[in-house]
Amino acid sequence: MLDEADAYERGMDDDLTFQTVRELAGTAYMAGRSAPPTDAEVEAVAKRLCWNSCEWDGIESDYVAKDEDDAWDYAGEICGYQEDYIARAKEVLEVARKAVTE
Repeated sequence: MLDEADAYERGMDDDLTFQTVRELAGTAYMAGRSAPPTDAEVEAVAKRLCWNSCEWDGIESDYVAKDEDDAWDYAGEICGYQEDYIARAKEVLEVARKAVTE
């Protein structure tokens, strides 16, 4: 959310004194909802999808991830896993943003 607000603020004129903080926050929020997701958002969703996944699709291992970041690092050792989760995350975020803007 902060990344979106910062990006919105950088795109605005400096003459915003007539608007209240609440109006600016609402405007920035809605602009962020229609903006493409940031890399940080995509990675956060991808990590959560990875962590929530109980499937390692045929990977036989005694490895048990300690936390979300550990699972993400482990997925990076398996060819294509992180990329697959990133693609899924982009799809999830696209669907969520369409729902908000419609």
